[in-house]
Amino acid sequence: MKTEKPGWAYKHPERWAQIEFNKDFLREVEKECGELHCEYCGKKDLIIFEWYEKTNNDIVATVDHFYPSSKYPHLKKDVKNFVVACYDCNSKKKDSIWEVETIEHPRDETIKDLLVEINGEVC
Repeated sequence: MKTEKPGWAYKHPERWAQIEFNKDFLREVEKECGELHCEYCGKKDLIIFEWYEKTNNDIVATVDHFYPSSKYPHLKKDVKNFVVACYDCNSKKKDSIWEVETIEHPRDETIKDLLVEINGEVC
């Protein structure tokens, strides 16, 4: 098992730190919930891939910043703003802001309330 960072991570330490932060979040959710599923579409059995593994986009677990970090950089590491998403949903959403109701399969019923609460701060 590889433990070193990839070469590009030394040139982009902030990007690498965010990837590691996101991965830690996914591990915590998996530990608490027993599994990872897309909170948008409900796709089950998502997997956390390491940087050196070949990724299967059909089953990869990603972290979506519900309020995009490109528009709200202060929320980049705010786990209240994190939604577990499959690759397809995260790719569709990109930097857009969806309605909170698009979270049809929340891992925790309080996520929608947290996002509405955050919305008061970001608007």
